[in-house]
Amino acid sequence: MNKKMLLGNWKQNIGIIIGAAVVALWTFYVINNPNAFMTSVLSLQETTFIAEKWRDIAYKTNSWYIDVFISEKLETPKTIDLTISFNKDNVTIDTQNLSGQWTRSIDRPDEDTIIVHTNPQQNIDKNQSIILIPFTGNYEQILVSEAVASSNNGTRKNLSIWLLNETTSHSN
Repeated sequence: MNKKMLLGNWKQNIGIIIGAAVVALWTFYVINNPNAFMTSVLSLQETTFIAEKWRDIAYKTNSWYIDVFISEKLETPKTIDLTISFNKDNVTIDTQNLSGQWTRSIDRPDEDTIIVHTNPQQNIDKNQSIILIPFTGNYEQILVSEAVASSNNGTRKNLSIWLLNETTSHSN
């Protein structure tokens, strides 16, 4: 073999090794951070169920997130305050990594409760969760216990809440 051919093969082999390393690192990242590619969307069955039950807010506790949705029939309020109650011995709420369509702030009145103050942004997609709240622990120990909406004119309204976890596993 001549030197030119040997050098060409060496460059090609180095390129393959670097490419394989990049693919391996990307795969490792995706496997360890699946939530970076997650979005929560309501199914048609869930959307219909919320409308049939005349609920304003619905939520799911799955995939280590509390996904909160707003009903299509509810006019988008100025703010919504969500009270999340949980058993502190079995659940840890990650208040540092909240995400979703709405801006938010957190109050923690006691060890078993957080209050999420949300402000809607423009162009709300009511088929996607308005807020995602990460947690660890037993999802059965979490409850969205209260939701209060404030309108632009200052009136406050208690919203009706529905847990969606059971709606897709059997007919209600």
